[in-house]
Amino acid sequence: MAHWQETLAVWGPAWAAVRDLEGSAEDGSVVITGAVPERLAPWPGDGARAHAASFPPGTVLSLVTEDAAAAREFAGPLGFRETGALVLLTAQTDDLDLVPSLPADAYVAEAPMENYDAVEVALFDRPVADGRIKLEDGLGVLGNLTVDDGHDELVVAFEQAMVAALGDEAFLHGADVLYLVADAAQAARFAAVEGWSKAAEIISFTKP
Repeated sequence: MAHWQETLAVWGPAWAAVRDLEGSAEDGSVVITGAVPERLAPWPGDGARAHAASFPPGTVLSLVTEDAAAAREFAGPLGFRETGALVLLTAQTDDLDLVPSLPADAYVAEAPMENYDAVEVALFDRPVADGRIKLEDGLGVLGNLTVDDGHDELVVAFEQAMVAALGDEAFLHGADVLYLVADAAQAARFAAVEGWSKAAEIISFTKP
């Protein structure tokens, strides 16, 4: 079993935290998050099989899978409509460059928050990028890594500077595995960085 499957009950609620949502594990295989119920479950998996057909209308079902086609084949006949797709990436902190590299006029600042730790990149003293990490039981989940419009040529530098700062914090707290949930464009940028690899896809469906 892949590490992301073994630790879904840990990284699932952590991913909820970086999105400002509450999350809790149910039966060890399904994570429930948000005021509008979202069920995060591995596919294939007994949790999705046992509960998906009985989910009420409005439920978001997010299947974490290494076989997106099979996940779609499962959800479609149950009346779920696909609403989005994200990529789950992973890295070992030992394999990453944890020294931020930025232009001379930029710097990184970190701040502990109530439910996660935050990082911000400023350029000429103006905030231009921010991100978050939630540390749990030997792993860290990165999320909301965003760069303001107008800095296309520096997106990779800003993203990796934030990862370096947050990854160093994770390493100091004994978290040797990092996860990042990203859209397709961001995932492609990270997949090109040494140390990062695609672990799975997260395919989201809604029941009308």
